[in-house]
Amino acid sequence: MFTGYFLKILTVLCAGTLSAFGAQTVSHPFEVQTGMVTYDITSEAVLTPDTNLSIKGNGKLRFSEWGDTRIEEEENLVSTTGAIKDQQIVKRFKKYTKDSVITVDYENEQLLELKNATDYYMEEQTRFLTQNGQEEVAGILCDIWEGTGIKKCIHKGIVLKSESKVLDVHYTKIANSVIFDINVSKEACDTPDFPLQEFALIDDTLATQNALQPQKFSVVFNDAVYDINENNTTYGDNNITDEERVKFINYLGQNIYKRQKELLPALLISIKETRECLQTANDPVAANHCMEGLSAIKTKLGEEGESYILLWDEKKKSVLLDTIEEELIELESRIACINRALNITDLSACMK
Repeated sequence: MFTGYFLKILTVLCAGTLSAFGAQTVSHPFEVQTGMVTYDITSEAVLTPDTNLSIKGNGKLRFSEWGDTRIEEEENLVSTTGAIKDQQIVKRFKKYTKDSVITVDYENEQLLELKNATDYYMEEQTRFLTQNGQEEVAGILCDIWEGTGIKKCIHKGIVLKSESKVLDVHYTKIANSVIFDINVSKEACDTPDFPLQEFALIDDTLATQNALQPQKFSVVFNDAVYDINENNTTYGDNNITDEERVKFINYLGQNIYKRQKELLPALLISIKETRECLQTANDPVAANHCMEGLSAIKTKLGEEGESYILLWDEKKKSVLLDTIEEELIELESRIACINRALNITDLSACMK
């Protein structure tokens, strides 16, 4: 059974670059002095019967001082298709030192620093996992660690491959290039030039860090996977109730739900404004200006923006206004349901 509303927020799976020897006493995270690893990241998930999610991106780990100083970066394109259409770039940047963790908050253009926050991670990488053979990843031999729904390949403390599966969700982060013993300049370990905000450390270090940033797909997914392991639950669709499945999916899709709840009403307003603007547009320049706001919102929703208007006459104007009117009628018929929706399951049902 899942417990605690799936809330432990263990980022140790997809961060993928921390210590791998929780039971051993080590002085450094890695057994390699310097290096850089680049990753391919993919994921697929069935959020609801009517909505699918996919993630495609890349990651990078740079480290020096045996991993005491390291930077983890990711940039992923997160898309949903089907009833709910959404598309956004999600970036992640964390810098670890011996006595602090700095997280980049790209949305608010600031750096969030937690002092004395790194020791917690050193024994988490193989929690609930059992060593089971070896495999080669990006030309490097690594030890396989497996658990319920999780498989990792770790070389000298560095995770080269992470695979996770729970219900209809699959996540893979695999190294495509590994370079050790390189010169790491000070500039290579710099953070973006944002103002620094320091936060005091409280007992629940990891929960504090996640409260300071939007919960991304990988964070939420890890939480559910580790919750299964902690309770020794056997992976499989028949081992959970329908209520637990819905709770998991709604938790997984909470950020997309919140984003859609903001964008869909904004889309309705934009459609109305575009219709009004086009009615008085007398040339292609004015017509394209009318369409700018609507195209921008549609792009955020993962839809194609409107084509650039080259010819503007009464026939073109009439056809475009009819199309916009149809879109308006359809969205207006759904907006009451959208406003009532409490989670992504409800929202998907509104949009199907």
